[in-house]
Formats: sequence, structure tokens, C-alpha cells
Amino acid sequence: MPEYIRQVVRERRFEEELRELIAEAISADQFVEAADFLISRDPLIGSQTEDPRVWAIPMALVEGEQVVLYYTF
Repeated sequence: MPEYIRQVVRERRFEEELRELIAEAISADQFVEAADFLISRDPLIGSQTEDPRVWAIPMALVEGEQVVLYYTF
């Protein structure tokens, strides 16, 4: 466990795309809380992409579709 928990900052584009993907507010909040929990505690939990500044983490299925969250830190 890291010495401190990092703060996750979400951009407007993320919020807009999330609402298009998950219309129900409670489900969207659960998705975000899961991502925040993982990334704020261990940002290296994802896989580094070809761009060394971008990481990806597969998330739970959304309406039967695989969702991958891309992030940077």
C-alpha cells in the first residue's frame, strides 16, 4: 500500500463519454468509483501503451461490452 493516496482528476470529455456509455447515474458512479479506487492506490496497475505516458486498464463489462479505461499520470 502506498504511503499516500493520489487524487484522480477527471476531464469534461471523460464525463461526457461516460454518460454516453452508461446512462444510469448509479451505474456510472460505480464504474468511476472502481476506477478511482484502483488508480489512486496503484497507478501502475494498468498496462503501459506504446505511448509511454498513457496507461490502460480493462474494466468490468458494460452492457456486455468490454471497456478499457485509458489514463495518464
